[in-house]
Amino acid sequence: MDAPLNLFTLPPGRVHIMGICGVGAAGIAWMLHLRGWKVSGCDRHVPPTLSRFFARNGIVILQDHDPAHLSECDVLVHSAAIRADEPELALARAGEMPVLSRGECLAGWVSGLRSIAVCGTHGKTTSSCFATRLLQCVGQRPLWCLGGYTPRLLTNAGPRHGELAGKLPPDQIAVAEADESDGTLAYEHPAVTLITNIERDHLDHFQDEAEIERCFAAVVDNTREGVAVCADAPWAMRVAARYRGPVLTFGLGADASLRADDLRCTAEGTRFTLWHGAERLGEVALPVPGQHNVRNALGAMAACMLLGLDAHRLAAALPLACDELPKRRFQWLTSPAAPVRVVVDYAHHPTEIQAMLSIARLQAPKRMRVVFQPHRYSRTRKLMDEFVGAFEGVDELVLMPVYAASEARSAGSESYELYMAMRRHAPAARILLARDAAEVSAYLARTVVPGDLVLAVGAGDVEAIGYALRDALPGVKPEGATEATAAPAAPQSLPTALGRILPDEVDLFPNEPLARHTLFRVGGEAELFAIPADIPALSALCLLCKTYNVPLRFQGAGANTWFSDLGLPGVLCALQGPDFEGFVREGEGRVTVGAGMAGPALLARLEREGLAGLEFMQGIPGTVGGWARMNAGAHGHALWERVAEVRAVLNDGQLRHIPAHAFQAGYRAVRGLTGMAVIAVTFALDPAEPAAIRAAREAFAAKRADLAGLRCCGSVFRNPPGLSVGATLDRLGAKGWRVGGAVVSDRHANVIVAEEGCTASDILALMLRLRDAFAAETGVVPTPEIQGF
Repeated sequence: MDAPLNLFTLPPGRVHIMGICGVGAAGIAWMLHLRGWKVSGCDRHVPPTLSRFFARNGIVILQDHDPAHLSECDVLVHSAAIRADEPELALARAGEMPVLSRGECLAGWVSGLRSIAVCGTHGKTTSSCFATRLLQCVGQRPLWCLGGYTPRLLTNAGPRHGELAGKLPPDQIAVAEADESDGTLAYEHPAVTLITNIERDHLDHFQDEAEIERCFAAVVDNTREGVAVCADAPWAMRVAARYRGPVLTFGLGADASLRADDLRCTAEGTRFTLWHGAERLGEVALPVPGQHNVRNALGAMAACMLLGLDAHRLAAALPLACDELPKRRFQWLTSPAAPVRVVVDYAHHPTEIQAMLSIARLQAPKRMRVVFQPHRYSRTRKLMDEFVGAFEGVDELVLMPVYAASEARSAGSESYELYMAMRRHAPAARILLARDAAEVSAYLARTVVPGDLVLAVGAGDVEAIGYALRDALPGVKPEGATEATAAPAAPQSLPTALGRILPDEVDLFPNEPLARHTLFRVGGEAELFAIPADIPALSALCLLCKTYNVPLRFQGAGANTWFSDLGLPGVLCALQGPDFEGFVREGEGRVTVGAGMAGPALLARLEREGLAGLEFMQGIPGTVGGWARMNAGAHGHALWERVAEVRAVLNDGQLRHIPAHAFQAGYRAVRGLTGMAVIAVTFALDPAEPAAIRAAREAFAAKRADLAGLRCCGSVFRNPPGLSVGATLDRLGAKGWRVGGAVVSDRHANVIVAEEGCTASDILALMLRLRDAFAAETGVVPTPEIQGF
């Protein structure tokens, strides 16, 4: 294939880099700057620290992408995260301006120096950091351009000073993390190629295993001085065998030329005997744990040996050169001795996950809890079977939504589908399906206990969950906070505050099981469950929650509510007792009913009182407050047809009587109720004979699907205009679809039933499957009718 334009052999001009704040693009920006190019860049997310460093060196970073940026450059370079349809990139390609990917640009840098190109499916960043440090420790002055860095390297591209600037001699040693993900590895002509391993990955770019192999084979063919390859990786060995020059194998097996023998693994590190062929190089104490990190260190040493460096000097330098891992490679956010320990890790491939867990097990936690964010839809779909078994032995796994990177959604690739496969594989495992990072962060902060090891894992933004948990732990000050800038502290606990302000006025129940408050009978725990004794107590509760920014949610009978397995932060409040369950006639046909009254009890009372107009609600469970909030209805009628007034407590504690016309009632929703607690509803009804009312109720009851005795919450989705969700899903064969203990009813395809062993995550996964099936068939994404979804 034709080699791309090499910016490192051209006279420097003006280059603009899209996605410049990505770790790979930032590195190539620095190398171009050292070469003498005038560099600018743009990105949607600009970290202040990187922006300040670049600005000090004359590199301008612009916020967001804009075709106008092209007016100030001669060449455009873009990171792999930039979509092909981005207008700035599309305009450059449509014109005569040279356009290179970051990988194509890196290939030119690698090919013009005496470089080590570190490639492979796993371990590239660690191995390239080790190789750079090893060169430094034996007196070399390498350049480096990597996908990460260790604290002593300070940066992923260096050095940061200009000592190695300008046009460099071809014997200048350099280390590159040669990412094969976009195929540009094939353009590189390194002095030494280090292959850590080869497995199926980056299946968004490669069509099959043969195409992956051709990419690695190309860089092997292009290698100028030697190939270092892991002897424990059969596929990598097969590719390296095509090389006609020096090949140095490394690994843990007896057939490796450079090998580690007699491994002794601990949580702090690994000791082993190092051999080169028949020569014993001595005992090595590597201060980082994990067998895979021993291989990474051996690979770095093998690559340096192929550059002609002395094996004994390199062996002596290994403990210092390999004494720390790159950022997000089993990175401790707390002390390893802390009561609750938090780690972030970049692992996003099943093999990497298993290697990470091997280190985690060495820490001997009482409970190992993992939050995993799958990276890319294509990887999730094509490696689904491998992911299913990758987390065995974990005490709790929380699955986050997929981090898409630059990909569009595709069928068979969502986290809920991975969850479904895991539930089939290990029905007894504790696996929770999360909706977003905020939910996970709040859950972990509420539920961690001494002895927990929490790992935030994945190549997306999941690391933020680890930092959020670290900052929430007792005795830990959040990053960047000072005494002057810190927000006022909330009370030590909400129950303490309420008990001090409202003694005997509010019943409080910490860690309330949410299964008690939904007909599904599933869910985690509410941080606090509150039952105010009367309206003044409710007003005080609302004001207190607003003052301290504590979430407050009201719950009735749970007839139309789903709660997450990750629980509910803040306060869940139920309105019970005389102040909230009253029934008062206020004139001809008008009646005011407490929000806490059960709907079926209301219908029975209205029949006795001879008041007609709500018979169509027969068979619909719930409370009056719940009915009002979602404008419940059936058979072409809805509750707000009969609502005259609402009495509510606002979030600042004020009591208001609000006429019905102040709200906008629609299909299963009422606009204007947000931020208030409905405590009573006034209905305008018609006088009628009790017998006639009874007959109407019985007639409506006969029209409803018989769901009596089932753990269900009625229809999952609202019907879009002109469409029936139930009928459509029925045509698709949805009845009987199952995830764990959740199953689609055989009586109605828009109803989910919770059976034995059901979890809230089972229901969530099945809801998402139904949603996507309906959307794929109709082109319309249905709106949930069940609250909380």
